[in-house]
Amino acid sequence: MNQLTSRLAGQLDFGEDSAAGAVLPAGIDGFGPGAWYWVHGDETLNQSELDKAEAALGDVRALVAAAFVAFAAELTDPRSTTSLFREFHVEEIPEEMVCELFDVDAREVVTDEVFLDHLHLVGIAVSPAATERALALDFAIGADKATDQLLVAVWDRNDTVTVHHES
Repeated sequence: MNQLTSRLAGQLDFGEDSAAGAVLPAGIDGFGPGAWYWVHGDETLNQSELDKAEAALGDVRALVAAAFVAFAAELTDPRSTTSLFREFHVEEIPEEMVCELFDVDAREVVTDEVFLDHLHLVGIAVSPAATERALALDFAIGADKATDQLLVAVWDRNDTVTVHHES
């Protein structure tokens, strides 16, 4: 693979992998301190494509806001990905863990607003050659006590946002 330089992660070393990245100690524009940043590609990825893909991260504040709009909209449908993610974290784990994750005294007080307030950006991925998953922002409950469950906002090449649950 070509030697590529990310404006966020510096020199990328793909080695035998299709992804390379680094931890971003300060995050991007104050979002996601300590978040992982990944670039997905193969031997055909070039610097120009990488630069174009990273340009999409120029306004992380707007991307995070768009992700939260998508999450909030899904909370109106009890069968949506976001609603099922919320249900898992509020209803299906022990109450003491719920209280710790959401900084509350009882699971009953975890409203949609409290749930959304506790989602933190923990990962960012760009896939310059992809059409379906060009950009992904990974969110977890509680930045300092994140679970292994992620609520992921994914953008395609048409800037359509979809929500996924990953672990």
